[in-house]
Amino acid sequence: MRLKYQRRQRGSTLIICLVFLLILTMIGISSIQNSTLQEQMAGSARDANSAFQAAESALRKGEEYLQQATLGAFSGSNGRYTICSDPANTAPECVPPSWRDKASTGWVNQSGVANVDAQPQYIIEKYPLIVDVNAPIAADEVPVTIDMYRVTARGYGVSDKSMVVLQSAFRR
Repeated sequence: MRLKYQRRQRGSTLIICLVFLLILTMIGISSIQNSTLQEQMAGSARDANSAFQAAESALRKGEEYLQQATLGAFSGSNGRYTICSDPANTAPECVPPSWRDKASTGWVNQSGVANVDAQPQYIIEKYPLIVDVNAPIAADEVPVTIDMYRVTARGYGVSDKSMVVLQSAFRR
């Protein structure tokens, strides 16, 4: 009797072990893929954060420049442009560089930012004169005007695949 029982069970242990080994292999491969994906997401988040901090640094540099006593001409050079009322105006002071094109010139480069692909940059655009509607006005007085500026900064991350563009409005 015992021989018949042993003959019927021969080889089943091997098949069960192979099935368990297959299941463990699939779990291992899934874990490796999951950890690789998480590593890539963490790297992308670090890259985006570095680009944001670099752009923020350039934005602050542009705002520091606007706090100076004298600014210089907004003639379309040295990162200083004018926002013209006519969008078809192609004068150099009215055409700021494209923030989309990494190779465009006309930006002010900031130096000293570590661990980035390229140093952050900024431009400053001056709005046309704006009348201060909150200031008291008399019939024989000239309205009070406000100098408004737009600072556009772009920063790059650790890799060349990330760029963050920030803008702020500045009243002087």
